[in-house]
Amino acid sequence: MKFLVTVLTLLLQSTIVLADTPAFKCQENGKTIFSQHPCKTGISTAIEIKTIAPSAEDQIAAQKAHKQRMSAIGKLEKTRERDDAKHEAINRRLANKAAAARKRCEAQQLQTKWAKEDLKNTQPKGEMKAQQKLKRAQERADLVCKDT
Repeated sequence: MKFLVTVLTLLLQSTIVLADTPAFKCQENGKTIFSQHPCKTGISTAIEIKTIAPSAEDQIAAQKAHKQRMSAIGKLEKTRERDDAKHEAINRRLANKAAAARKRCEAQQLQTKWAKEDLKNTQPKGEMKAQQKLKRAQERADLVCKDT
């Protein structure tokens, strides 16, 4: 009941255009019920309730504000889409770079494998040269494969 009185007081004090709406307060079985129609049984009291009806200017202002919010949302979505596209491009470049590095590493490891096979199959006369070739291949493989 205090709530209803507070609401009615605030509505009466407002400067907004108000529209009258009829309501009825009914007492039925010890309960208070509010309705738009008079009570069929029990005691019925007519109450004037002031409802807020927004003015044409308020409606136009609300529509403008809504359009501005929708425009801002659209701009934010476009910005997000551009940022997402940039991040995807960066990720693709990084993935391609990593794939190329792995490929170089695998090629260098293959060179090392072949240098080991050459050393194994080399005659004693060319063994020093084959060992040097293997050592350099291993060093190149270590350098190329260090970050992968």
